[in-house]
Amino acid sequence: MDESVRDYEIKPVIQEVLTKEDIKYQLQKMGIKKGMSVLVHADLDNIGYLSNGPQTVIDALIDAVGYDGTIVMPTFTLDMVDPCCRKDVHIDCESWEYIRDSMKPFDRRLSCSGSDELVSQFLRNEAVARSYHPLYSFAAWGKYAKVICDRHPLHFSLSKESPLGRLFELNGFVLLLGCSYAECVMFHMARYDTGQLPIRIACCPVNINGKADWKDLLDLDFDNTGYDMVGKIMEEREIVKMCAMGEGLCRFFSGRQAVTLAKAYYNLKKKEFVL
Repeated sequence: MDESVRDYEIKPVIQEVLTKEDIKYQLQKMGIKKGMSVLVHADLDNIGYLSNGPQTVIDALIDAVGYDGTIVMPTFTLDMVDPCCRKDVHIDCESWEYIRDSMKPFDRRLSCSGSDELVSQFLRNEAVARSYHPLYSFAAWGKYAKVICDRHPLHFSLSKESPLGRLFELNGFVLLLGCSYAECVMFHMARYDTGQLPIRIACCPVNINGKADWKDLLDLDFDNTGYDMVGKIMEEREIVKMCAMGEGLCRFFSGRQAVTLAKAYYNLKKKEFVL
């Protein structure tokens, strides 16, 4: 068989195309309204084919919350951590110094945030603010973008003093587009008050007078074990609104309720462990 014919035959068939209006309709159906502050996590591979790509999702979100609302996304750059601290990949110790010498300090405008297409596209939009943290930055657009991103402590980066804390104070919401509860960083904030996770040191480069200065940062050794269970409990209590979008399942819920329930869940688990 001709190679070109074989390649053509195995290409996946696009079953559904999503436009901005399609996405906006589903967002509003879940309860997203003008003036809301929404923390967005997404796996676009599970959503399906997007007309005009990731910007379609961003435009739909902007239309849904309006100019009095705020859109927030995690823009984490965890690959900026010292190579000796990496958990996701093994780097030969002989290369550590070479990597350290070549790494540039965190830059709000230029530092990439992995392979997340939606986040990368979001950062290209006008009037998007970004917090300053070399590992756990957040980007935001809208009315409270600067309020959310203005202060971000280097130590204990996802605590109530972080952009997550500002979102909590604003009674913000969480939107999971085609991804699971395991991706929800709002649950991370709840872990600070449970005293169950060990503290770790992560070294990364920060910008001091235009040069990279390696700093030791204190934070929790995050573990998302139990996040899916917390999500299941929220669903049982009917505080999560869900809908199908393309090929994926989307969830929408209150950030405050998520943090409150997660704290209760982990504190209960702590008591069970002690007993």
